[in-house]
Amino acid sequence: MKTFKLLSLLFCLSVFSFNQSNAQVDVTVNPLTLLFGGFNGSADFVLSENLSIEAQIGLAFGKSDIGLNDDESKYFGLPVTVFGKYYFSPDDGADKFYADAFLKFVTRSYTIEGDNTFNYADYSNTRFGLGFGVGYKIVSDGGFVFDIGFGAGKAFVDKTKFDADGEEVGSIDLPNLMLTGKLAVGYRFGGK
Repeated sequence: MKTFKLLSLLFCLSVFSFNQSNAQVDVTVNPLTLLFGGFNGSADFVLSENLSIEAQIGLAFGKSDIGLNDDESKYFGLPVTVFGKYYFSPDDGADKFYADAFLKFVTRSYTIEGDNTFNYADYSNTRFGLGFGVGYKIVSDGGFVFDIGFGAGKAFVDKTKFDADGEEVGSIDLPNLMLTGKLAVGYRFGGK
């Protein structure tokens, strides 16, 4: 949790300092992840009329009773993605239809805790990949932003394992396909 607080602080400081330089930055959140108890936010730094770099971070965690004895499952996920975007015919700078390239890192874990844990194995997954996508961004005159996009790529690092009592009990070969999706709303700071 300390890492997340530090990342949040650094994110806020970079957005503030970037805004003070009279540049444009679009700060957005995905409202769907908020409905399900997670968080997915991003900052899209506008470099020119046609180019921007976006940093996106997500956080998902939770607990649930799995219905056997007092066992409880815990989930944690942290995806971090960096996009390079090219806008084909922007009206207000870094808006309308775009194509992007992305680097994505994801780590997930799912653990079972309780008296009956010998029947279960903990799950962990770490992936890193590269891909391409398309999207469309709308920026209103008042600075409100709506961004939707989709992308697909290949995972070059994929470590998935099941662990029971400190011993690896299995692994899964997942497809090398990595997907990104975006449905975000936010606000444009700075600029014109």
